[in-house]
Amino acid sequence: MDKLLAAVNISGLSSWVNNNLYSDKDALISGKITTAINFFVAFSAVAAIIMLVVAGYMFITSAGDADKVEKATKTVSAAIIGMVIVFVATILVKYVLQVISGE
Repeated sequence: MDKLLAAVNISGLSSWVNNNLYSDKDALISGKITTAINFFVAFSAVAAIIMLVVAGYMFITSAGDADKVEKATKTVSAAIIGMVIVFVATILVKYVLQVISGE
């Protein structure tokens, strides 16, 4: 006695399972690396903005205290230098990926 419990048509799932966004393995790797780089650049930009806001608050609340002003100035410098390093590293990594992939 054969009972059919459930019938599911899975022929339409091939577009979900076989997602050919990337033409080959190199494109997949460079795509994943580019996605990761974009995430970390966005994260570091948010961190730099937070640091700049905190430094601005430190400037405002320093009331002329030289130590607090110096600390706020160092915080602004650190945020700007950090973002410069992140953008230079991003450009360098993207250039290396282009050289490796032959584009």
